[in-house]
Amino acid sequence: MFPRQSGREKWEHGWEGSYWWVRLQTVAAEGDSHTLMLKTVERKLRLPWSVFEALACEMEADPDLAESQAPNRRPVPLRLKLAAALRHLATGHSFDGLEESFKMSGQTMRRFFWGKFLPWMMARKYKDTVYAPRNVDELQDVCEEYAYAGFPGCCGSVDGVHVPWYGFKSGARADFVGKEKQPTLVFGVTVDHRYRIMHVTEAHAGATNDKFVIRGDEFHTRIMHTELYKDYNFDLFTSKDGAKTTRYKGCYVLCDGGYGDWRNLVSAFSCVEPFSPRANWSHRVGSVRKDSECTFGVLKARFRVLTSRMYRRKAADVENLFKVCCCLHNMIMRARDVRPGTGNVNLQATLDECNLDDGDDLQDVNARGQLVTNLRSTSIVDVDDDDDDVVLRVDSRDESDSDGAEELRHKTALQNALMRHWRIYAELHREEYDGYHPFV
Repeated sequence: MFPRQSGREKWEHGWEGSYWWVRLQTVAAEGDSHTLMLKTVERKLRLPWSVFEALACEMEADPDLAESQAPNRRPVPLRLKLAAALRHLATGHSFDGLEESFKMSGQTMRRFFWGKFLPWMMARKYKDTVYAPRNVDELQDVCEEYAYAGFPGCCGSVDGVHVPWYGFKSGARADFVGKEKQPTLVFGVTVDHRYRIMHVTEAHAGATNDKFVIRGDEFHTRIMHTELYKDYNFDLFTSKDGAKTTRYKGCYVLCDGGYGDWRNLVSAFSCVEPFSPRANWSHRVGSVRKDSECTFGVLKARFRVLTSRMYRRKAADVENLFKVCCCLHNMIMRARDVRPGTGNVNLQATLDECNLDDGDDLQDVNARGQLVTNLRSTSIVDVDDDDDDVVLRVDSRDESDSDGAEELRHKTALQNALMRHWRIYAELHREEYDGYHPFV
């Protein structure tokens, strides 16, 4: 309420002259000639203007989101509410704190965000944006990038991400405080090598172990055991010259050591001897499976609301908020065609950049005079004849099989086969590309 105003203006904030409405109108009308304003709006909304415009037009065409046109009301434009919702996700600011820049009441923004924006995104956009490979071509496209990194048959990386949540019931704090040392909700997230999110589980209490989270993951318990993933074939090198290969069947994902012994969850070896072949391969696994960690970093840096304390009472609302952030993340990645380098395409640029670092960085001793390993002159690949040459045929996990020892045996066999393949593949790659290891 504004006491010095009269009539209808006594109750309205005056959104027509707000900071955001003026800029949205200017960019929509003359965006090409106002490149600086366009970039500023995109940076503050964390969305390309084309994505924002498409979302706004689709929402405005939806009758469920249309405002009632009462004669004594002048509803706030839908795209201004959308900008407020995106700004809340980007900064984590309260809706009361956004009133000054949007000239709109915090209650109006709050109702739109929780009552319309999140449900609409979950119903109309989430399934079309966050999905695992649905056909052979999409699966092959994902697996090719991991194959270049030395992991044929891999279709993603999985890990858990925590979101602070203080809306739990009194007395239940211990259920939500885990390794993060604060109450959180944990989600199991599977991503591909392009940092695109493929699947998100439902929300679990922050103290829940990854082994229990993965048991409720539909992607790993059902989707990966469909014919599309079970019948996927890939070859692993078994001879030093790369001429002999063995065919394996069934996709897998990379994970850390906190998951179970399922065959489709490949992790690094534990308790390995330093500088041994197992240690080198485990280091490579740790490097490649960081796709999930990098995705979480990008996601939380882009949407700061995921790092702020949430006091929403319903955990389902926080789950929808996190999934909508994942949906917007995928839309941004697709709109900008963001992906890691594709090996041979960017090889020359990488070689030129590495040559600039020659000199002190490539010496065999560090600043203390201690010997260090120079990867440009010493190969970490040590193919010997002492390894077990027996390669077991690894089939996809049968859901009716409850024998943990048999499942662990299949997983160990696949780990050993992948380790041997990586050692041979890395050596062949070094010979072809002047001593450089495979990179993506």
